[in-house]
Formats: sequence, C-alpha cells, structure tokens
Amino acid sequence: MFLRNFSWRSVRSLDTVLLVGLISFFGQLYFFVPVMTPYLLHRNLTIAEIAGLQTMLMVSMLAMELPTGVIADRLGHVWSYRIGLMVLAIGEFLFLYALDYSTFLLIQFITGTAFAFGLGSVDAIIYDSLPDGDRVSAMQRAKGFLGAAQQMGSVVAYSIGGVIAADLSLSRMTITIAMGALAMTSAAALRFRLKEAPHVATRSKPASLAVLATAFRTLRTNRGLLQIVTLSIVTCSFGAHLLVFYQQYFLETGVAGVWFGLGLSLASVVIVSGQLHAWRLPIALGTKRALMLATGVPGILYLAMAWNQTAWLAVTLFVVQWGAMHVSVPLFSGLYNAHLPDEARAT
Repeated sequence: MFLRNFSWRSVRSLDTVLLVGLISFFGQLYFFVPVMTPYLLHRNLTIAEIAGLQTMLMVSMLAMELPTGVIADRLGHVWSYRIGLMVLAIGEFLFLYALDYSTFLLIQFITGTAFAFGLGSVDAIIYDSLPDGDRVSAMQRAKGFLGAAQQMGSVVAYSIGGVIAADLSLSRMTITIAMGALAMTSAAALRFRLKEAPHVATRSKPASLAVLATAFRTLRTNRGLLQIVTLSIVTCSFGAHLLVFYQQYFLETGVAGVWFGLGLSLASVVIVSGQLHAWRLPIALGTKRALMLATGVPGILYLAMAWNQTAWLAVTLFVVQWGAMHVSVPLFSGLYNAHLPDEARAT
C-alpha cells in the first residue's frame, strides 16, 4: 500500500522537517564506515595516514564553512543543500577508484566541502520553516528528529555493511562503498523536491560583503552567541577521529569482525533515543546543567576506553560513547539559531 501511494508529488508535499529527515536517512547510508579502517589498511595506508584523512575532513569543513555559508545566503539555502549532496555523491564514487594517499586526501577535501555546504543550510532551512513562538525548543526538537532520522540510516547501513564485509575481505568492503555511493545519489535526487519557505523565497538576497559584515558583527557583539560557539569548540568530542580509532581499538582488544558494524549500529540506536529526547534536558535541568552533562560525559567515557583492554567492554564503552557525544548536537543547534540573523544564518 505504501509503495503504491508513494510518488514524487507525495514527497514534495511532505512537511519540510519530515522531508529533510527522509533525505538525511538516505544521506546517512554509509555502508562502508564500519570497515573503513581495514579497507584503507588494505590500500597500504598507515594508521597515522588514516587519521590524517579525518583531519583533512575537519580542516576542509572549517576552511570551507565561511565561503559555502556566504554562497548559501546568497544563492539560497535549499540550493546550497542540493549542491552539497551532489558533491558528496561525486566524492563517494571517486572513493571506489582511489588507490593512493594523495587521492584519498583529495576525496576527503571534497567530502568536507560537501559537508560544509550542508551544515549551515540544513539548520537555516529548518529554522525558517518553524512557526513563530518558542523557536529554541522547537529547533532542538526538530534537530533531534533529524539526528534520529540520520542515525536510523546509520543503523540500517552499519548493520548491512557490517554483515556484508564481516570477513574484512577487500572485495566485500568494495561492495559496501558502491552501495553507499548509490545511496548518496538517491538522497541528492530527493533534495530537488525540497523548497524554500514562502517568506524566504521572496526575501531579498544581500551582497556577499554585506553577509560577511553581518556575520562578523554578530559574533563580535553578541556575547551569548560567542559563549555558545566557544563552548562547542572546546568540548569537541572528535567524532570523526573516533570513527577511525574505534576500529583499531577493536582490533587491539580482540573484538570479532562482525562487531565492527553491529557495534556501530547499536551505537546509532543509542543516538536515536538520545537526540529524540535531548530537548527535554534543558527543561528538566536548565540549559547550563544540560550542556554540562551532554559535553562532560564523553570526556569521562574516553578515559574509561583508554583504561580498558577487554573485548566485550570495548564494544560496550564505544556504544555508550558514540551515543553520548551526539546528545549535545540538537542542544547547541537550538541555542545557535536563536542568536543568528536571518540574512546571514548559514554564514
């Protein structure tokens, strides 16, 4: 019944938050992530080089955040979101043919640029679609839903990818990369059904220099925003690097290959629950205590992971850690957007 009634028109009529959630689900189908480190080791990269790839990803996101944000505020957040996933799909297909470290570095730069196109744009699209009222809480709930949708994609992808490549053979791991590239293409196609909110579509687009001036002025004069930005930076839990090191951590503690995908899948289930209910923390504890809890627990869990050398506990600690470090995402998002001017929201 569902498949018979499903059509491009029905997708187009979906509420913005639900449609972005559907796109996020398909865009998170990274089937190869649980075996990324073994795959790159098969390509004769060292652990240090693999960690360097994740650093390149973060550096490219940081470097491209400002220019892509300006493009988004000038061109439109929906178009920026579309461009981001199209670039990401290209990077995924290139990954299939990469054989040396320099090519993998280039792909990570492309991927980081794609992420930068999407990061500010997604928040802007969602925030602009929210009704007037308590937008901080509404944004936290919306981001929690999107985070849950993403992680449901992770649950599916990591479970399937982990089973397909459980023997850690190069041929099986390559299949999961191809599956991920096709999933990215599907997500890119869905994004063309997303539309700007009516009041945003008619809003005049400021000049690029004006967008930059507004963004810098806001950061300089808005003390609350500056405090939120600073806290998010100093409490960074380095999730991109954990995706590399948990696999090496599992290898060193003797974890069976099937748990590379299954463990990450279980961790994503924890994230689904955590992000769906994260908005309740500020209501129950207050904003400051909620942020302290959401940002402090991952640090404690990292210490526990460093102490442990047991296989079953390695899996348990990673599952809890991966879930805990994502609880702060919707909390910060709601607080960020309450301070951002509409004309420079993505920047």
